[in-house]
Amino acid sequence: MTSQEPVHVPSRVGIGPMSRNAVDATIAVAARHGQPLMLIPSRRQVEAASQGGGYVEGWDTEAFADYVRSHDPNRLVLLCRDHGGPYQSVRERTERLSGDAAMASALESYQEDIRRGFDLLHIDTSMDLDGVADPDLAVRRAVELYGQCVEYARSIGAATMFEIGFEDQGHDTNHPGEFEEQLDEALALLAAERLPKPTFVVAQTATKVQETRNVGAMITAPAAVAFTVRALVRATERRGIALKAHNCDYLDEATIRTLDAAGVHAMNIAPEFGVVETREFVAVLEELGLRVQLERFLALAYESRSWSKWMSPDTRASDYDRAVIAGHYTFNTEQFREIKQVAHEVAQARGFDLDTRLRTAVERAVEHYTTPLRTAPARTDAVALTATGV
Repeated sequence: MTSQEPVHVPSRVGIGPMSRNAVDATIAVAARHGQPLMLIPSRRQVEAASQGGGYVEGWDTEAFADYVRSHDPNRLVLLCRDHGGPYQSVRERTERLSGDAAMASALESYQEDIRRGFDLLHIDTSMDLDGVADPDLAVRRAVELYGQCVEYARSIGAATMFEIGFEDQGHDTNHPGEFEEQLDEALALLAAERLPKPTFVVAQTATKVQETRNVGAMITAPAAVAFTVRALVRATERRGIALKAHNCDYLDEATIRTLDAAGVHAMNIAPEFGVVETREFVAVLEELGLRVQLERFLALAYESRSWSKWMSPDTRASDYDRAVIAGHYTFNTEQFREIKQVAHEVAQARGFDLDTRLRTAVERAVEHYTTPLRTAPARTDAVALTATGV
């Protein structure tokens, strides 16, 4: 497969920083194999201090960036904003900000990302106050934010790459012809404003997460989906852009390799790592005989109701299943820290470190994705990084 322009792929795997252990696991796997990896916090997970920070460790953008950089001396881990943009913040919805106010809020968040050295920004304007944004409005907002971010990055000498997409991930693939039209329209608008091409474009690759499984058509009809995905990849490569698949959680190795063989350049995985750590924590509590702490944790997770966005319309999930889905959302609460402290002390008395056990479980899950995709080009120099950035 040839392309008219070289395609720059800074990393092939994006990992959701669901906890400190997930961040540490990502850094460890990247260092162990010399493999560039992306950390992809959403605005809920990590946010500018001026906007209240995020739920992961209570980190604001500066604290998150400082933590990763201080633990990753070889700079193998890229900091990447996932789903930035208006109404991607809970605050913008709960306060029912106007469109202009939500755009200003999103820009403030992006500018803090750029100041703190984020490598890649996902410009996602697919949401509006009460649901999905009108497509024309979404495109106008995307071009506006893209241009403002480029201008700000240039003003402070930052080398920032960009990722764009047209819609939320669904069960099926894009139609290749329609996708090419959308992509060409977006690129024409960027070119008209003399803005650089994005590094990644997100396509519908029939990967969709519900509960703790992937329910996209890639699972039920892999051969047909792979055929279409190859066409989508050819479309992006002809334009010198890499294709990224979102919602690749809970895929088995054969499916990962199918997407790879179809030419997908990079994949994002996030909630699975929170579920992996939660399951390991539950297993440790059971192993240590801490029944009271286990029941408190499961109740805390269930009552958070953070599982609700992940549920299938015809769900048969138990309360326990829902608690496992929501467990990582509670990791930064005082109630969880009290439970974890008891487990930590008992584990130490039994001769092992709790966080090491949890981190190792997440590392195994990360390796499940990085091993089949360990063919990424090395992150070589500033010239390569700025080739499709600013």
